[in-house]
Amino acid sequence: MIMLIILPYSLEAAPAPPSPFTAEYEAQYGGFKAKAERSLEISDNGQVEMKTLLRLKMLGKTLSTIKEQSILAPDALTGELKPAAYSFIQTGLGKRSRYISFDWENGQANAEIGNDRYEIPLEFTVADNLSAYLELRNHLVAGEKEIIFPAIDKGELEEYHFKVIREEDVKTSLGLLRTVKIERVREPGSNRSTIIWLALDWDYLLVKLEQLEKDSRGIRLELKHATVKGASVTGKSLETL
Repeated sequence: MIMLIILPYSLEAAPAPPSPFTAEYEAQYGGFKAKAERSLEISDNGQVEMKTLLRLKMLGKTLSTIKEQSILAPDALTGELKPAAYSFIQTGLGKRSRYISFDWENGQANAEIGNDRYEIPLEFTVADNLSAYLELRNHLVAGEKEIIFPAIDKGELEEYHFKVIREEDVKTSLGLLRTVKIERVREPGSNRSTIIWLALDWDYLLVKLEQLEKDSRGIRLELKHATVKGASVTGKSLETL
């Protein structure tokens, strides 16, 4: 069991809303090449919808498709964005699904993983697997280097722990991008390592991700094209270096 140390949220102004974006990535997933997309949209009422899509193909045939979605809505009192619904659907190879609905009024999240059902008390603000990116962004905007927050992961309440390693320039097809390199801190003995690079000049857009198992299998993402607030993401020209 993981012990969570939760600090109460302030009723002061909520963090600035995230920037809308679209992004395309070259990916490697389980030893196969893949294409991935991420996007974030904000509706007129402040609702945020974040989506990811990954397609695994071989010889032109789609072997597996993963679709992930998180919908967040602003709290009527504080303006803080809170998850409202989350879904993860994998079709084809490795078929599986996960769903979470967040009932903040009654203080309960309902999770559905395959044929299993879970009820998780909501005593404080939590993230889901996808909205965890936005929670991480908020802590980085606040200047934090050691970041801990609660999230619902596969039907259980867990503690997500991230540590800023350093700022690092990353070469991409869009040029050289200034990033912050972050490691997810896992429990001792974990077989998984996760490193992410977020763009400092583009509202912490995901630039690169490496999530690997001890046998080096896992997923890798590298940014190929993106827009943030409608502007095309560009970096410093590699030819001038």
